[in-house]
Amino acid sequence: MEEVRIVAEEYAGEGISRGLARGLLVYHGDCNLTGEGMGIGSVALRARDGNTFFSRSWEDRYEGDLLFRTYTLDTCMRWGRKGQSSAGISRWIEAGITAYMRLPRLQGLLMRPVSPLRTLLKIDPVFETVPPRGSVTVACRVTEGQVDVAARISGAVRQGDTVCLLNELSAAWFTLGHNGETPTSPPPGWEYCPPGREPLPLFDPVHNLLFSMEGPADGAGVPLTLCRGREQSRDLCWAGFALELGPLEHPGDIPAVRYTIRLSPGVVS
Repeated sequence: MEEVRIVAEEYAGEGISRGLARGLLVYHGDCNLTGEGMGIGSVALRARDGNTFFSRSWEDRYEGDLLFRTYTLDTCMRWGRKGQSSAGISRWIEAGITAYMRLPRLQGLLMRPVSPLRTLLKIDPVFETVPPRGSVTVACRVTEGQVDVAARISGAVRQGDTVCLLNELSAAWFTLGHNGETPTSPPPGWEYCPPGREPLPLFDPVHNLLFSMEGPADGAGVPLTLCRGREQSRDLCWAGFALELGPLEHPGDIPAVRYTIRLSPGVVS
């Protein structure tokens, strides 16, 4: 099997998220498996008012084999038409996303009219540079086919905010789920995972790779929600896992949250 490489490199990305700061990238040989996904250990912050903050800038520093990447939350995603954001459209879209998340079995059906409707109405996300909302530092240690992640949030959160730790690769490669023994149907968009249970892996049948998440350790003292998902449309092409911390009742620093991402053979020959 060709080598799986997990690296810290600059990468603009693809599709709707092009230009946002990625986490670690995953390659199989020379094939970039990250695609439109946000990589391993990227971040977003969903504010109480419905706005979502991302990063376009970051700083890296190393302590031995431990990478510390600090993301500055300097970009706000809103929804609008013809490149102009709209508070009304943003509230309408965010309300729809909330309902969508609560109905995982209907997500495939619900998504069918969304892309044509967005095209017809010329509705798209608008990424606007804003004064930095704060920062999130993610520490990553890479070993063979594995990333151990620890994230510390500092100065970014306010009451009612939710911090999202994103681990996404390309849905063009990770087309299936996996039950630990055999491939299964992929998840329907985002789905919430049962508390206390690790999510089932995702599977790339071309490269025979399982993409899995272990943890997190439940020691953050804040609400933890784990999601698994996959979406592939005209401008979305991701598959992976997200850890949501919040909504937060008390602003301030949050103890480090730890989890592990693995890329391993799906079938041992």
